[in-house]
This record gives sequence, structure tokens and C-alpha cells, in this order.
Amino acid sequence: MIPESAWQGDIAVFFAHGARQSGDTWAVGAQIQPDSGLLGMITLTGRGQDDAANAAVKWIRDHCTATDWELVRVENFNDRYPEEQRSDFSLTRFTVARSESPGVNGWALPTGLPPTPSRTARRASGGRPKAA
Repeated sequence: MIPESAWQGDIAVFFAHGARQSGDTWAVGAQIQPDSGLLGMITLTGRGQDDAANAAVKWIRDHCTATDWELVRVENFNDRYPEEQRSDFSLTRFTVARSESPGVNGWALPTGLPPTPSRTARRASGGRPKAA
């Protein structure tokens, strides 16, 4: 869904822009930038602005689960619209991260550590250490 060019390391930021189509029908599309092409789109019928934003969060959360990404942050940007337009638009910003499990090499112990001093305790036949 997110093009490789949108990732900065293991982090990507994108937006879900929702618009009331007619009555209570909403279209919500995911975009990297406001002027970029759609990465995907969902539609909702019989819902309001809050439902459109919540549906966008669920949509992205489900996609993150399916692709082994982590949803790091969700921000409501509806206040970017003029007051008289806010009931017809929804804008949510998402930050996602690639969540990669380390392979066997990722769990390797560090090398080059100084050796630890070893102690040897001699045991007497009674199970107690002998005094040296």
C-alpha cells in the first residue's frame, strides 16, 4: 500500500482524507501527500464525520496487522479545515513503522567483551567449600 519512496528508514507518514459525498455517504482515501494519488479508498454509508475518521483508523489498523507494520500514532487534523467545512471533511494523519523481528543474527551476543574472572570453589566431602 505505501510506496517504498514514502518510507524514511522504517517510518512512514500518510493521511486519510474523508469527504462527504452526498447525505451520509463518505469516501475516505489514503494519500502520502494531499496532491498525490490514492493508495486506497473505502466508502461508508449512513455515517457521520466521527464514523469516517474511526473507519479510517480501523482500516489502517487492519492493514498494519496484515502487513506486520505497527501503527505508531494517529492524529486528528480536522481543525485544518475552515469551521464551515469541518462537518463535510475528515483528515487523519497516521505514522506507521515496519516491525521486523530480528533473525538469529539479531540475537547474537556482543563480541569483544573482556573475560570475566572465574572462581573455583573446592568442596569438602561434607558439601561445604574448603578454606584455602
